Amino acid sequence: MNLRLPSLLGSTMSLAIILMSNTAAVTIANAAAPKICVNQYATATVIDDIINGLKEGLGKEGISTESLVIQNPEGDAATQQTLAQGFISDECDVIVAISTPGAQVFRKLTSTIPVVFVGSSTPIEAGLVTSFEQPGFNFTGVADPAPVEADIDAMTKVLPQMKSVGLIYKAGDPAGDFLAKRSIAHMEKRGLTPVIAAIANAGETTQAAQSLIGKVDAIQLPGDSTTMSGIAGIIKVANDAKVPVFGSLSEAVSQGALLSGSYSYVEVGSLAAQTVSKVLAGADPATIPVVVPSAAGFEINVGQAKKLGLEIPAEVMTRATRTY
Repeated sequence: MNLRLPSLLGSTMSLAIILMSNTAAVTIANAAAPKICVNQYATATVIDDIINGLKEGLGKEGISTESLVIQNPEGDAATQQTLAQGFISDECDVIVAISTPGAQVFRKLTSTIPVVFVGSSTPIEAGLVTSFEQPGFNFTGVADPAPVEADIDAMTKVLPQMKSVGLIYKAGDPAGDFLAKRSIAHMEKRGLTPVIAAIANAGETTQAAQSLIGKVDAIQLPGDSTTMSGIAGIIKVANDAKVPVFGSLSEAVSQGALLSGSYSYVEVGSLAAQTVSKVLAGADPATIPVVVPSAAGFEINVGQAKKLGLEIPAEVMTRATRTY
């Protein structure tokens, strides 16, 4: 009996040491897991895709999701304010904010905690960053503006003889100027001639479209919100002249534009994870360029193509993510 006591004591001590070691290991692991706080903003399939892409991307970056916190205010402003203040109080290492309003709430609450926004099409206009190249604040992220380069490339396949393209956008608008600049550069790269019809307000959209008739083979809408608010007038003028309109994502295509690029939001989430990784590694969000993903495919208005007597090439149709 006495002979067994040292053995039992030794076992007990060994067990205690093992438990202490395991506890220490868990403590170290928890300390090593960054606190990533996600403002989901609302319930939607697109947002689910972003979160799935984010989780997968963090795993690929070797970042633990053990301390990942996801909160969903379901688009309610009061709930979101409470959630956001909670994230600030909890001293999250980095905040991932989905959608423009989901990110804007943090703009007034913190100037120190890094915020990675995801799925904001107009982060400059929304006041999240000063530019895509140099965000300037504690914010950076992944934007989803209209993929104008992909739109132009697709239209050259629909209209291989296209030579001149009308461009309607609001001059002086951060989103409009940014997208128009990209459009012009890509058109010139493809040997196309851009014909500018800039507007000052939504009331000028119809007149802008009329000024392009007879001068262009197609009209592109890069995607600023002011121009989009007057899209009905643009489409009517273009339809009467049988001039195809393209660009501005699903909002335009659903109203009569011919096609526009679309994104894979799983990829968008994965790109956000890469940005989070840079932030956690010590990079300053103010100097991390905003990422713009490549288009995954196209939304196509097949009915509009028939009205205009146009045929969508198979190589474009096979990349359709949605048709109307």
